[in-house]
Amino acid sequence: MTLSSQRQAFQVDTVARGLDLNRSQYITAFGDYVALSTTTFSAGMLVDLNSDQQIIKSVGVAPFGWAKYNKTTSFYGAVVGEYIQLNGTSVPTNLSHANLLNVGIASAGVRVAAALTGSAYTETTNYAVSYTNGTIVRVSTGIPDGGYVYVSYQYAMTAQELSDDGHNFWNFDDDVTIQGGKVTVITGDAILFTTAYDPAQTYTVGLQLEAGVAADNLTGYVTVAGGSGTFNVGTVFQVPTPDDPYLGIKTSF
Repeated sequence: MTLSSQRQAFQVDTVARGLDLNRSQYITAFGDYVALSTTTFSAGMLVDLNSDQQIIKSVGVAPFGWAKYNKTTSFYGAVVGEYIQLNGTSVPTNLSHANLLNVGIASAGVRVAAALTGSAYTETTNYAVSYTNGTIVRVSTGIPDGGYVYVSYQYAMTAQELSDDGHNFWNFDDDVTIQGGKVTVITGDAILFTTAYDPAQTYTVGLQLEAGVAADNLTGYVTVAGGSGTFNVGTVFQVPTPDDPYLGIKTSF
């Protein structure tokens, strides 16, 4: 993985996932918040405080901050602009990964486009996706037969990938549970590089971002303004690319 020239850093993970602490910049990050025992979240996700002042994954109403560490053993890797060819209308083309993140009816979870930037095709109208198998099928409308497209998505990492990607100091994936159930939360002005974003959207520098909601299966994620999200969490600082799938965010709360 080659990092953008915007901010250079040594990339230690083989898969783009969570929060890139090498490049993120923040001032306020307290580590004395207790996480609800039944909640799960990944580093780089938005989190809330519940009525007992425990940290939970954000539901998109009024996020408290950004999780610095993980409280989960299930992770998603981000892929941007995988280049594939679509032939016919019944021949599925395999992506490099299966078990794709499906973020609901409104935005589907996969971005298929003729170019890395600009407008994208529409799921069901132009193409169909098997989220379980990780395949794309061309629909007769829009995409030319034999046409090449760029596909962006997130996928559930396999146990082997997690093993290869490395674990924390205790040789586990769940940082928070090991640390007495406490989590560090980043609040205030910051520049963060995260993969906890809606992969079906198109991002441009300066674009306003909102907290995702449960109706779109986007709790903890950011998405573009104008959707079902209602809380402004910041603007795009760096767009995801094939070489650097992290979304750079200049936070606003």
